[in-house]
Amino acid sequence: MFTLEDNEKIGQYLMERIDERFKSRRQFCREYLEAGGDQASNEQLRKMSNRLSQILYGKKGIQIYDLPLFCRLLEVSCEEILSAGKIHTPTSTHLTNYAAAFSKSENEWAAYIEREDSPILNADEYGKTIIDYALEAENYDFLKYLMDKQFIWFVGTDKNDFYTGFGAGTSIEKANFPYPTNYNVLDVQLKMRDELRTHMIALAIRHEDIEMLEELHAREVTSLYQMSAYASRPNACRQYYNAKLMEALTHADNKILEYFSEEFKITDRVGYTNSFIFPFIGELVERLLQTKNGFVEYILKDAIKHNRYVYDQLLSLMDETVQYYKQFNYDLTNVAEKNRLTEIILRDLDFYDDGSLINYYALIPAMKRGLRSNIIRVNATSEDTMINRRILELNDLYDAIHNMTPKFE
Repeated sequence: MFTLEDNEKIGQYLMERIDERFKSRRQFCREYLEAGGDQASNEQLRKMSNRLSQILYGKKGIQIYDLPLFCRLLEVSCEEILSAGKIHTPTSTHLTNYAAAFSKSENEWAAYIEREDSPILNADEYGKTIIDYALEAENYDFLKYLMDKQFIWFVGTDKNDFYTGFGAGTSIEKANFPYPTNYNVLDVQLKMRDELRTHMIALAIRHEDIEMLEELHAREVTSLYQMSAYASRPNACRQYYNAKLMEALTHADNKILEYFSEEFKITDRVGYTNSFIFPFIGELVERLLQTKNGFVEYILKDAIKHNRYVYDQLLSLMDETVQYYKQFNYDLTNVAEKNRLTEIILRDLDFYDDGSLINYYALIPAMKRGLRSNIIRVNATSEDTMINRRILELNDLYDAIHNMTPKFE
């Protein structure tokens, strides 16, 4: 039980809550009208402002039909309003990261983002941010809204960020005094957790959104940017593997599969451009073989074309290197001399990530370019003879690249 306070005290309490949570009382009136399904025209705003003023100054009591919307907008219970703040009870109208992430209302999204205390930047007691919950809820419209309005991005504009991540971040500003415990966890997690980007890619695949896939650099992982002429060992591609993404691809339509099987180019930090292919295309082929997806032959053709590109590039570069060293009068009829030169040349060839990443760069004046790329192997067979032939051709190229040595003839 609680005592119903008089209109003046209720009005004073509402005035404090509205002024605390909204930039102006006119904004509150606008939110009230929109939340009730009305258009916030100038005339409607004028009428609502007059009625609100009478309530706040105790000249008129709050009506029963007002209570649900007042409770939701102010995130308080009916008891708290009617007791003028003396009674506090839990309320399901309190918007949290979880509730906002599952909401389908653009007005609720906007109101939550614009709150002065910026709860959207915090993680909850489970360590989860609003992005975690939105991805769990598969609330694609909400995530696209955040991206379209540039409140968040999974891929930044500075390519230098791609060597350590993809430069994700948020434009939502950290709350100032009196909210000292707001540490902008959202920005940190977006930058540190690439699985948020790859979860979003999985959703974009399900929505057949090629434009979003391009924006998210869906076929790429950070490891491919870390490879360069002077780079240290890149991170293993496997650490960026996302099971949800692969599961979505397994059931994707041909348009999406075609996109993921195409080669793409990356320019490294010293200005060399090389072609790559989706690092997990081999596993995708294996998955599609299990589901008997006929598009697998098309993907194998693209993978073979890519492995052939790497093979031809490496062969050409090694021939260049051999021609350079020939000017130093190595006695190539001498087995020991030939073996020593072979060792020198192969010293500049590195394979990383279980052999799927290749880096070749001979530090010689004649070398105008190098090779950074990835190669594909498929560990599966098919009942279809033609597909088996293509798998064999792909794997033979993979092995030939690993076994390549300079030719001195």
